[in-house]
Amino acid sequence: METTWKPVVAGILNIVLGVFNLLGMFVVIGLLVAFGGGVLSVIRIAELMPIWLSGMVHGFLIVLAILLAVSSALPLIGGIYAVQRKSWGLALAGSIVAILSLAPVGIVSTVLVALSRNEFEKYDRF
Repeated sequence: METTWKPVVAGILNIVLGVFNLLGMFVVIGLLVAFGGGVLSVIRIAELMPIWLSGMVHGFLIVLAILLAVSSALPLIGGIYAVQRKSWGLALAGSIVAILSLAPVGIVSTVLVALSRNEFEKYDRF
């Protein structure tokens, strides 16, 4: 079995995208805290919009934080498995989810993982 640079580069790309999504999730959580009872509610920005709109914004931010958590966890796990050349299925799943974050980089990592399938361990188990 010949080892190449492809799974390592794909793994690094996935890890970088996962970290960026994780940072985005922390920003959204910070906004939730600020709107929920922090600095922004003291200033009463919430009074500038109707209550129903405030609730919708809060709900949207919660859903966004959950989506960012999932879209950061899978590329991180897939990137680690790609660098270690352990589980081709998890590496590919992480690369596919990375397409949702930043399409060109995710597509490159998906192609690199797909091309290097024979470099991963046999009997791929999670």
